Amino acid sequence: MGADGKRAMSQEWPAVSVVVPTYNRASVLRRCLEALTAQEYPGRLEIIVVDDGSTDGTPQVVEEFASRGVRYLRQANRGPAAARNRGISAAGGEIIAFTDDDCLPPPDWVSRLVQGYLEHPEVAGVGGYLAPPAEMRDNPIAQYERSVGREVYGAGEEEVVAGFDCPAGGTANMSYRRQVLEEVGGFDESFPYAAGEDADLKWRICQRGAQLLYVPVPVIHLQPYTWEAFRRQQYTRGRGAVHFEWKRKGHPPGYGRLLLRLIKRLLQTVPDLLSPAHRRLAHVRFLARWYDLLGQWTEVRRLRRRGIR
Repeated sequence: MGADGKRAMSQEWPAVSVVVPTYNRASVLRRCLEALTAQEYPGRLEIIVVDDGSTDGTPQVVEEFASRGVRYLRQANRGPAAARNRGISAAGGEIIAFTDDDCLPPPDWVSRLVQGYLEHPEVAGVGGYLAPPAEMRDNPIAQYERSVGREVYGAGEEEVVAGFDCPAGGTANMSYRRQVLEEVGGFDESFPYAAGEDADLKWRICQRGAQLLYVPVPVIHLQPYTWEAFRRQQYTRGRGAVHFEWKRKGHPPGYGRLLLRLIKRLLQTVPDLLSPAHRRLAHVRFLARWYDLLGQWTEVRRLRRRGIR
């Protein structure tokens, strides 16, 4: 393609704002911003970091990137949903993309997301999947996370256009049209944890009949692939799942339903636990379901103490 063709194409690329909420993770945030400022996007691109009340060196890290167009917003600690909403309100892009401070998007990340909108103008959002760093590919927790993406959410190597069942939606690798975000009121800031608020946003958007597009573009997730971090993550996911279910159905699940879920999910792992070929992954899956249900149980108790049944 000649220079004139490239200029013509660049005029079609919409302005994009990337919003990154952060809280006390200055060291990994630096790596995230290195990746974002290396984006090979032909259109207008802005990067907005929303500091959710960090007490570490986050302001100094973001200052290092000020000359590369990174904007810095700070607020009192209110959670990632509120931080993303702050970024949305300050964003000037037609498309608003989201990633997390412990993520490394590839250089063509924004371009591939936006290409999805150009090829599928009917969709309200475009997103990809998370992948572990190369050195963690043999880590059992990393293998579990990738298997969940493929087996549970259908995040494979083919594009998917769908509603709420679309594999895209997790805000570590997701984008939406600005107009759509404004129409649904952004993220629900009542979610008390860093879990469930992205599924809630996706659900509200798709309830309006919108379609989403999954594209097989990875974002490297730098989370600690340790058992302690995994336990906390699954526990938090469980609590967020109950909050999401309460919003959707008007009531949280009862203790009896949680017990049935526990029995069903644990029984599902038994065949693999008995198979030498699948035992390691089954062990991780067993622990994931246990701590997820423990988080759900805790959240149900919290809601019941507030009189919500």
